Amino acid sequence: MTKEFAFEISQWTYPDIYSFYSFDGSSETLKELMNGEYYVATDNDNKVLGYICIGKSAQIPTLEKDIYVDETVLDIGLGLNPALCGNGFGSKFLADGISFAKQKFNASYYRLTVASFNQRAIKVYDRIGFKYRMSVHHAVSNVIFHIMLYTTQ
Repeated sequence: MTKEFAFEISQWTYPDIYSFYSFDGSSETLKELMNGEYYVATDNDNKVLGYICIGKSAQIPTLEKDIYVDETVLDIGLGLNPALCGNGFGSKFLADGISFAKQKFNASYYRLTVASFNQRAIKVYDRIGFKYRMSVHHAVSNVIFHIMLYTTQ
C-alpha cells in the first residue's frame, strides 16, 4: 500500500446502508491503511479496484470474548471500490484476494467478519464457499456481524 493509494481509499464513501463502511479521510484512517496489513488491488492502468486487509486489521472489537483466538485461521477483510460495488465484480475480487493471501501467507483456512445487514457481500461469500460460523456484536456500535469461515483444502 502506497501513501497515494491509501489517500485515495481513505476518501471512499459508500451509499445508503453501506455508508457504514465509508472512510473519513482522517490521519488515523491513513495510518490504519499504511499499517502493513493492507494490500491494494489495481487494474492494468493502475486504477484502484479495492484492497484486502490481513490479520488484526480484518478483525473487529467484539462484546463476545475469545472470538479470534484460533491462530490457524487467517483473518481477511475486503473493500471494493465504491464505483464497482453492485456490478458483479465481488466474486472475482474475493477469489483473487484469497489467491493472493494463499500465495503470500500460505494459509488454508480463512475467516472474515461481515456486518449482518450486508446481504450483498454475504451472498458473494456464500457463493465462493464461506460458511456462517457465528454472530457477534461490535463492541462500539453494537451492530451484529457474522463470522464466516472458508477452507482451500
